[in-house]
Amino acid sequence: MPNASSTATASGLRSDFRREHYVTLKRLRSEKVRLLYDKLWQPVLASVVAAILLVAALWPVVSAEILLGWLVSVVVVSGVRLGIAYRYHQLPIMQQQRRRWLWRFSAGAIAAGCVWGAGSWLLFTPEHSGQVAALAIVMSGITAGGVTTLSAVWWVALGFVLPIMLPLLIRFIWLGTPLAMLIGVVLVLFLGLIFVASRRFSRIIHDNIALRVSMAARETMLLESENRYRSIFNHSPLGVVHFDCDGQITDCNDKLLTILGVERGQMMGYNMLAPSADPGVAKGVRDALSRGTGYYEGTYVLPKAEQGTPLRVFFNAVHSAGKEKVGGVAIIEDFTERKRYEAIIYRQAYYDALTDMPNRRLFIERLETLWRSPTPCRGMLLFMDLDRFKLINDTLGHAAGDDLLVQVARRLGSCLGENDIAARLSGDEFVLLARFDDASDTTAIEAHATAYAERVQHALSASYRLESRWVDVTPSIGYTCINSAELDHEEALKQADIAMYRAKSAGRDRMCRYQTEMRDDFQRDAERDITPHD
Repeated sequence: MPNASSTATASGLRSDFRREHYVTLKRLRSEKVRLLYDKLWQPVLASVVAAILLVAALWPVVSAEILLGWLVSVVVVSGVRLGIAYRYHQLPIMQQQRRRWLWRFSAGAIAAGCVWGAGSWLLFTPEHSGQVAALAIVMSGITAGGVTTLSAVWWVALGFVLPIMLPLLIRFIWLGTPLAMLIGVVLVLFLGLIFVASRRFSRIIHDNIALRVSMAARETMLLESENRYRSIFNHSPLGVVHFDCDGQITDCNDKLLTILGVERGQMMGYNMLAPSADPGVAKGVRDALSRGTGYYEGTYVLPKAEQGTPLRVFFNAVHSAGKEKVGGVAIIEDFTERKRYEAIIYRQAYYDALTDMPNRRLFIERLETLWRSPTPCRGMLLFMDLDRFKLINDTLGHAAGDDLLVQVARRLGSCLGENDIAARLSGDEFVLLARFDDASDTTAIEAHATAYAERVQHALSASYRLESRWVDVTPSIGYTCINSAELDHEEALKQADIAMYRAKSAGRDRMCRYQTEMRDDFQRDAERDITPHD
């Protein structure tokens, strides 16, 4: 069974359809009424002139009272109809769409038909064949003219024609002569043709008006769609670019100009497929034109621009109504803020906030990357911490302690080679990885490591300026020689840590290289420290 939401959706669709259908019918009726009222003065004045000529033709054979009375009736009805038309044209369009104006027009048309029909009866003089012929010709002409001008609403045309022709037809049949009967038959055929012509004219007018209303509605919808798109285009938080099949920019919104920091003239006509254009952007454009979609992400630099802008761009092909490819559109997102936030997040995640050195996480990831490399990493891994750091921190304050760590980080950084990395692990503990790729054997590695450790010790042992005084701070250093082909990075870290523990145990300002026997001593000391005593 359909659920409540689908039923509600279907009901809503039916309601929308009925509403649109009602609006369409109302517009059709309004256009038909407008057609009836437009230039009504021409057929009305023509009918008054025809009435005057008819009165002149019948003046010798019909009493003046009847002729003048009938003529006055024609003029009065015609004046009322023109007055209604004038009032209609003075109203706003919304008020013209009211149904009352159709009823008023139809009442005027039927009244005019009845007045002319009265003339068909009253002005009929069977003893004067020439005047009767003139009467029949005028009445037929008025009828034909009414069908032409009133067929927008077919029943209004019939309401005008039938009161005119039926009295004349009855008078001819009433005479009973062969000629009168023949004329009556001709009038019947004429009425039939009038009816058929009225229906045909009505359908043609209806179709034309319906087509015009439909086209107007489509134009309105197209204009609304264009305005809506232009609003989105101009106020989009993203840059938008239109380009043709040759990759030339044909239009762009203001947001793109803001993102790139350029003027519109620099963008219009710019060929994104030119040899000087960005290769990544050109590939995205070509993919969109050939496959329908394209993508670009990177720092985009316009020709002659001093700096680029981090962008992400989605390219899509654009087709005409006939499915012919006519170009494409690109949606551009400015990555500047995102890149800045990513850099901040990366910095917070991988760098020490105080010293701006790599932290433990980044250092371990670098080690893992080096150990995964097919080329063995040869060098030295050095651990160190500061002697008397807790004392300095307690006596001079945490600000002085932080200043000391910053100065140590700077001195340690000055010792690094091109491919070396140093990090602050925690507190006053630092670690350093030095690479000796030019070392050919273990002896060379050990020599490089000793010289490097001495250089670090010398750099860090000089006095520090803290709180307006010079303070002597020395490091305790432990290091181990490494070859990634012979041991993993976790073992290398343990060895350097054990070496630093041995240096720390020996006193201040000591440096110690890892030896195999140190592991046993370290384990004994660790077991002794954790064994409970009575």
